[in-house]
Amino acid sequence: MSFKKLFFKNISHFAFFSYISQALEFLSTIILSRLLLPEEYGFVALITIFSGFIQLFSNVGIGTSVVRSDYGYTFHRYLYNLSIWMGVLFMLVLMLMAYPISYFFNDKALILPTIVISVKFFFDAFTYIPYAVLSKELKFGHIGTAKLAGAIFQIALTIAMAYAGFSYWSLIVPLVFSPILQFLYLRKKVNVRLKLMGVRSAWFAFEKIKSLMGNLSLNNLISYWAGNTDKLVIGKMYSQADLGLYNRAFRFIMISSRLLTGIFSTVLFPSLKDLMTKKGDVHKEYLDILRIITLFNMPVVVVLMLFADPLVLILWGQDWMGVAPFLPYVGIILIYHSILSTMHSVFMLYVKERNLLYINTANTFLTIIFVLIGAMFSMNHILQFLTLGMILVTMPINIYFGFYKSFGYAPKGLFRFWTPMILGGLAMFAGAYTENIMLSSLSMAALTVLLLAGMRSTLTQGYLWVKERFL
Repeated sequence: MSFKKLFFKNISHFAFFSYISQALEFLSTIILSRLLLPEEYGFVALITIFSGFIQLFSNVGIGTSVVRSDYGYTFHRYLYNLSIWMGVLFMLVLMLMAYPISYFFNDKALILPTIVISVKFFFDAFTYIPYAVLSKELKFGHIGTAKLAGAIFQIALTIAMAYAGFSYWSLIVPLVFSPILQFLYLRKKVNVRLKLMGVRSAWFAFEKIKSLMGNLSLNNLISYWAGNTDKLVIGKMYSQADLGLYNRAFRFIMISSRLLTGIFSTVLFPSLKDLMTKKGDVHKEYLDILRIITLFNMPVVVVLMLFADPLVLILWGQDWMGVAPFLPYVGIILIYHSILSTMHSVFMLYVKERNLLYINTANTFLTIIFVLIGAMFSMNHILQFLTLGMILVTMPINIYFGFYKSFGYAPKGLFRFWTPMILGGLAMFAGAYTENIMLSSLSMAALTVLLLAGMRSTLTQGYLWVKERFL
């Protein structure tokens, strides 16, 4: 079986349940947008800025150690014990941060919700090892079923609580208790039973994986603030309603990350590793995958750039029309964000973790500068500076130090792939900035044609496969 056939076969197993979960979650926003106000979403977003930061460290290295190590049941139990103790630790950390968070945003109403959200770290800890073991065994169907069950529970309870008038609590309580339902399903599918053994055994497991945890934690730390500086600045300089609108606009990037790049990245590393072992053309296949990801994103980009107003009105109603001006820029960012999201796996493939750290540091520094400059004018300027900065500064840095220096691509191949990507992005930005629908349409059409032209051999293989199977 060819690389692409095997790659997409693995993706299809993992994607099925993820697509259903995300579709249900997205549809639920149509209902919830009519039951909850932007400021209620913004209120919870203030807390999740910090809880999401702590989340970076809650499972870092633990699941990866299970998947890539040759140790068995006993080692998994030690890691299970470590994950529970870490869950307790991070729960206490966020509890202690409740008052400082409320002080920073000058809102004491944040204290109790922050304490409640902290309990999620404890409940989540029970699911990490079962998920990792199922991943190691390639049982993606069980993983998808557990996550789908958790999503359905969370969505149903959120809608019920919002309808009953529980305001922002309807976004908090279901989020906290969803992991319990997932754990009850997972414990029946995984042959690893938890036995709390004390701090010493947890420390033993930590000593085994501390190097991996350290490297991944530092990279996650830098990447997180690259993606959340804008929200922190908006939460401080603007209103909670403004933050709610901004977060809703970026929801499309989160959805794409979950439905597309997240799924691709999960399968990408082991697939490329297998291809490298077989002396295959990793460079060509990776660029083809990036073309495929970009093409999959293009329908979403078209809708965000050309139909922002009717999209917001249909999905979320008149109260959320402030989201519409952000969406064209979000569509452009989505293209490059998807590519950057896959590069982590390739850095791991070429054992270039240190280079990844340097590039992530540069990306974060640049993002903070773009956000702060834009924030001096308006929220729309934040997105404009982020978009233009990503096209003209961030991506060239990643192309040179990532693709060229770390991955070893030839300049000719990089020029052929990236020239239309950069020029197409600039043309789309010009169309969004001038609100020129014709320019936006032509730039997206041209980029799509050039991407398809670069995949002639892949498209031919796909046609022959379809003809062989169905014609």
